[in-house]
Amino acid sequence: MHNFDAFVVAAMATSGSQTTPALPGGIVAWIVCNARKRNAIGGWLLFFYWQMYGGLLIAAVFFMINIQSYVPENFDDKTRFTLFLASAVPGLLLLLVQTTVATFALGVQTRDMLKLLRGVLIVQVAAAVLALAIDAKYFPDNSVFSILTLIQELLWLAYFFKSTRVRHVFAVRDWDVAVNTIHPVKLKLST
Repeated sequence: MHNFDAFVVAAMATSGSQTTPALPGGIVAWIVCNARKRNAIGGWLLFFYWQMYGGLLIAAVFFMINIQSYVPENFDDKTRFTLFLASAVPGLLLLLVQTTVATFALGVQTRDMLKLLRGVLIVQVAAAVLALAIDAKYFPDNSVFSILTLIQELLWLAYFFKSTRVRHVFAVRDWDVAVNTIHPVKLKLST
């Protein structure tokens, strides 16, 4: 399972999506997340939160910069504007929902919160598929971003279903014991 966690994050770090921290931020994120891997919210799970909060900030900045894109008068016809909204808005709203649920999950680390977060991730994957379908047909220049978003959402969904850390932190709730098996303390030789 550890290799799966590493694969997920490595793939997301190279996906180049808007919510993935870029260099040198990605290096800083990796160092911080790796240093905290013995903590319940550490390692790749901390990277998820780092990426999510960073993604929310970046999405807000890009929304403000591109606010004119959400004005109907900037489109040739109403159908294209409606399709643009159907492609862009669900992802933005779901990012807010994901951030809210994931933030509550920090304080209430239960199986129910994990199920709710997984449900939000499933809906995000569905929204990303819809956005990709719309973008591929009507906004081909945006298709690359839709593909990268879909890949990222699929990887996070897989992570939250397969990760040993996620299972021990949210479902079993025994991270304090499990951490010693998963990340054993390295003993230093004294001279």
